[in-house]
Amino acid sequence: MKFNTSFIRVCYVKPIFEGVEQVYGFNHRALSIPDTLMNEPMALIPFTEVGKWLSKLALLTQDPAYIVKLHQQLNFARLDISGIDLLSTPDLAMSIRRINYGIVSLQSGASYYVSMSGKIMKWCYKNPYAFKQEKSYDSLRVAIMLLNALRHFLGDKYHPIQVRVSGSAVAQQETENLFNCPVIWNAAQTEIWLELDDMLQPLIEPQLANSPVTMTRSLFEKYLNMPQPHDTPKVLFEMVNYARFYGLPKIEDIAQLFNISKQQLQRRLQQQGFTFSALCSYIYSNQAIKYMLDGKSVAEISPLLGYANQQSFSRAFKRLRKCTPQQYLDRLNRNEPD
Repeated sequence: MKFNTSFIRVCYVKPIFEGVEQVYGFNHRALSIPDTLMNEPMALIPFTEVGKWLSKLALLTQDPAYIVKLHQQLNFARLDISGIDLLSTPDLAMSIRRINYGIVSLQSGASYYVSMSGKIMKWCYKNPYAFKQEKSYDSLRVAIMLLNALRHFLGDKYHPIQVRVSGSAVAQQETENLFNCPVIWNAAQTEIWLELDDMLQPLIEPQLANSPVTMTRSLFEKYLNMPQPHDTPKVLFEMVNYARFYGLPKIEDIAQLFNISKQQLQRRLQQQGFTFSALCSYIYSNQAIKYMLDGKSVAEISPLLGYANQQSFSRAFKRLRKCTPQQYLDRLNRNEPD
């Protein structure tokens, strides 16, 4: 039995909260989201959580058009990924391809692609993990990001033929004013329609060279480390890893995130050959090593993993790795093999 859960990276969500803070004067803390989570751009968040946040933000802002008013922040150029710029390419077509292929490492379970209909090109986004009102906000979020990518190359006055948004209508007038074209709601997926000839227009800001992709090895490994919904063990690992930002998780916490009972989760863990305590120990020690590779000290790592103090962290690490965190870190610094 699979958990069928999708994830999205902090860096792909953070522009929403940066925009909310700028426009409405409050940030992620209003939703009780920890700073430690938002400070890790490559950390993974279950999309079910993000969906809830999108709906809660509509209530907190008391503005059904809030996503539209964040349009300046919803831009691929604002993603906090060191060494990668999805828009730094010689032409629009190359950036569209880079976005379509690159987003799989930022959001699992969703698909970005292009379809053709005569001389019309449709830039599409499909996310089967968004439901109810959150579907409208998520669809608008991506539609605005795609629009800004087009305007990056074709100018601020560029407008598509039409836009299709999945989910019920919110802020109809404000949305059409932003896109400057008809907006169709309750669509099967998000689509931006443009003339194929738009791809051949002279660029407003031509790029002289394709920007090279440069990043550290540890960041590259994080970028590739995106569990797909059918990868049950990896989904389990990442759900526990997400929960630890809120403190040492209990099995009830993880069951709630999966929207199943504690007993159902225990049965699924048994089917995978895990116990909850062993799973947590493995994940925490593994994450500790990743933090060590990022240059963090043992004192910095303990609170990041949710431990009350450094001694508790050291005891838990030693039970699994047969050495203290400091001993392991010293070994890494001497470049000794594990």
